[in-house]
Amino acid sequence: MPNQHPEITDLPADKSAETSVKGEASAKEGQPSKPAKTVLAIASAGGHWVQLLRLRSAFEDHRVVYATTQEDYRIEVPGEEFHRIPDGTRWDKIKLIRCAFSILRLILKTKPDVIITTGAAPGYFAIRLGRLLGKRTVWIDSIANAEVLSLSGQKAAKHATLWLTQWKHLARDSGPHFYGNVLGDSPSQDHASPDEGQDQASVIDNRGSQERAELGLNIPDNEAQIERSERSPIKSEPKLRIFVTVGSDVPFDRLIIAIDDWAAKTRKPIEIFAQIGNSDYQPKRFEYCKFLSPAEFKDRLENCDLVAAHTGMGSILSALRAQKPILTLPRHGALGETRNDHQIATAKHLLDLGIIDVASTTDELQEMLENLKLTPNHHSIPQWASETLTRKLNAFISER
Repeated sequence: MPNQHPEITDLPADKSAETSVKGEASAKEGQPSKPAKTVLAIASAGGHWVQLLRLRSAFEDHRVVYATTQEDYRIEVPGEEFHRIPDGTRWDKIKLIRCAFSILRLILKTKPDVIITTGAAPGYFAIRLGRLLGKRTVWIDSIANAEVLSLSGQKAAKHATLWLTQWKHLARDSGPHFYGNVLGDSPSQDHASPDEGQDQASVIDNRGSQERAELGLNIPDNEAQIERSERSPIKSEPKLRIFVTVGSDVPFDRLIIAIDDWAAKTRKPIEIFAQIGNSDYQPKRFEYCKFLSPAEFKDRLENCDLVAAHTGMGSILSALRAQKPILTLPRHGALGETRNDHQIATAKHLLDLGIIDVASTTDELQEMLENLKLTPNHHSIPQWASETLTRKLNAFISER
């Protein structure tokens, strides 16, 4: 469950001294070295944070202060200085004000030389306030904005020292510039393809059921379990373990209901676990919880055969990094599932790259699940963002 406390939380102050010796160590080894700079790396939770962490190789030899809106993310940057800040949206002015003041205090306290953000609202305030305080700033627009730059990015542009997009077709001579993206240089296909005509399910190991989570877990009632047991599964197919996730932002009932309905009809042997957010709908045919900690999310991801998700970049990047096939259903702005149709655009461009599968409707989603019309290869992405992007950022940080 996301941490709700607004206070900024810190690691011990001696971390700053520990990280500042990196440049000195390099100099002692005879390598040319510039004085280490302090970088404030800040982003909202979810996909914005996942993208920020994929830039970590750009921060080598510098002191890095991480800041985001969920305390749970502290474990993803072990040994690093970490602060939690309150989130805010343009629909809640009070939270926006609290967010802005917290970021101002953070900048004054940590004294960064450079501020780098992948958005959204916390990043905008960090860019604005940082520039007023004479800091060099970098705005990297989310890769989710594949056809139109984000509103926050457009507003932050005139205050950012360096303004970047992650899509080449959105770059302009006057900015934003394009140096690469968080997908990395060349998504790889590390697993061999199944033989032509072979059902993808046949390459999935027939494994036993996962242990039920001890906390925050809801188990289907007896009636639903009996219903599943009375159906005759197709014996030739191994069990398919599906991890469903809607992200940490808002619920996505249309996805959960569609998969619950499919689970009631299919004769395939399946095991489903879903992270459903603050949904009013409670699945009847599989286990679920509202939220997962980063460690729990990683465990569910590593122990599934397929990810079914909204077209959110946090879910997509995590699945690709874990070499898991992912089937996405985009949220629709017209249905009130998100603020606009950016997920539809994201789905189109990532589908064109051949690294995700996309269902346009819930009927198509159920058909793809039933027929396993999924990309046969397990796509993966490199550990870090593209080399040109991280090299440019590292050079920018090291200037002066």
